[in-house]
Amino acid sequence: MDRQAGTIFRIREFTRREKTCIRQDVKRFEKIGRDHHCQSLDDYANFVRERMKRTVDGEFTLKSVMLIRGFIAYFGDRLMRETKLARVATTLELAPGWLLRDAATFQTVFVGDVIVDCLLTDDLWAPTLDEIMDELIDWNYGYLDTEDVPTPYVWDPNTGLQNYLAA
Repeated sequence: MDRQAGTIFRIREFTRREKTCIRQDVKRFEKIGRDHHCQSLDDYANFVRERMKRTVDGEFTLKSVMLIRGFIAYFGDRLMRETKLARVATTLELAPGWLLRDAATFQTVFVGDVIVDCLLTDDLWAPTLDEIMDELIDWNYGYLDTEDVPTPYVWDPNTGLQNYLAA
């Protein structure tokens, strides 16, 4: 029987290296914004989309992965500035800083999934990153329920997890 075991995230402390990498990624994207006149998050998304390359095997190149990782760090940083969410390190060490959580309400946002979904989706009617950011801010301040947020990668203890077992 092929059954996948559920993923359980355990919260841990960030390492100094992870903190440095996240900080460098955020600074790099702030510089990209200045250099390429990115005004909105969708401008950043288009910038990343245009530069994503694949290998012969169909995998993303290392530079593309680093660019996506930087965009995730930047989006998370912008979201942290506008809300009460904070970065949380988990046992999933491949993605440091991809999880944001409000310690008081336990609202959780899986930033990496939001960004990857936005970059790889070709849906013309999908909400823009700027719209998602505005909805996440409103949700964090209590104006919206989880069902009103246009992404499945958020979790509220009142409604439960949709795609994950624990956070």
